[in-house]
Amino acid sequence: MENQKQPLSEAAKIAQFRLAIIAPVIHGLYPDASRNAYYRRITENPLTLPDGSTFQYNPKTISKWVSLYQAGGIDALMPKERSDKGSTRVLPDTAIEEIYRLKETFPRLNATQIYKQLVENSFIPATVNVCAVQRFIRNHDLKSARNPNVKDRKAFEEDAFGKMWQADTCYLPYITEGGKRRRVYCIMIIDDHSRLLVGGGLFYNDNAYNFQKVFKQAVSAYGIPIKLYVDNGCGYSNEQLSLICGSIGTVLPHTKVRDGASKAKILYDGFFYPHLFWKVLILQLIF
Repeated sequence: MENQKQPLSEAAKIAQFRLAIIAPVIHGLYPDASRNAYYRRITENPLTLPDGSTFQYNPKTISKWVSLYQAGGIDALMPKERSDKGSTRVLPDTAIEEIYRLKETFPRLNATQIYKQLVENSFIPATVNVCAVQRFIRNHDLKSARNPNVKDRKAFEEDAFGKMWQADTCYLPYITEGGKRRRVYCIMIIDDHSRLLVGGGLFYNDNAYNFQKVFKQAVSAYGIPIKLYVDNGCGYSNEQLSLICGSIGTVLPHTKVRDGASKAKILYDGFFYPHLFWKVLILQLIF
C-alpha cells in the first residue's frame, strides 16, 4: 500500500507547488502590469521544485497551469504519468548513443548539424522532427560547447606497440543486397602507440561473435596485447570476451558508460581517414 500512496503524495506536492506559483494570478494579486509580465518575471530564473531540484520554466507553462486550475481545480495541476516514462519516444537508442558521441567528440556541433548527421547516416528517418534532437540535447545538458560536465581530457599514449589496443564499431551506410536493405558495420582494432590497424572487418551485425572473429585474427597476426580497451556495447562487454582475455592474459578495461570520447583515437582515425576503410576491406578479403 505504501508504494501506491507515495506517487500520489509526490504528485500532490507538485500540485501545491504549481498552485503557489499561480496563486497571485488566481486571486488577482500580482504586482506586475499584466499576467504575461508576471509569467515572464517568475520564469527569469530556475524555480526550486519540492524534491530540491531546479528547473527553468517557460512563461507559457505557467499560463497553462492557470487554465488547468480554472478548469479542474488542484487535481488538474497534478502531473500526469507518461505511459512511456523512462524511454525516449522518438529517438532510438542508437541515435542517442550517436548524439553523445558527436557532442563529446565535436562539442561545437549544434543540434541542427547533429540532426543532419543522424538523418544522413540513417540513425533516424527524415520524418523525425529536428525539435526532437534539440529537446534531447537541451534536456540532457549537452547544449553548450563549454559544458561544465564535459571532462577535461589529457593526451595519453602507450610507449610501445602491443601495450594497448583500442576497438570500436563504425556505422556505415545501408546497402541493398538481394532486395533487402541492411546496415554495414565496420569493426576495427588499432594499436594505441602506433595507430596501426591490427584488425578489421565489415559485417551486417555488430555483435560479440563478429568482434571476437576480428580479435582472433588480430592476435594471430600481431600477437597478444597487454590491454584491450573497449566500450560497454554488447559486442565488447560480455562474459565470453572476458574469458577469452583472461585465458590469454589480456587486461580488458572498459570505458565509462556514454563516454565515447575516451576512445577518440579510433573514432577519429576510423571516421576521418578514409584509407582505413580500404585497409579493413583488404583485411576482410585476406582473411
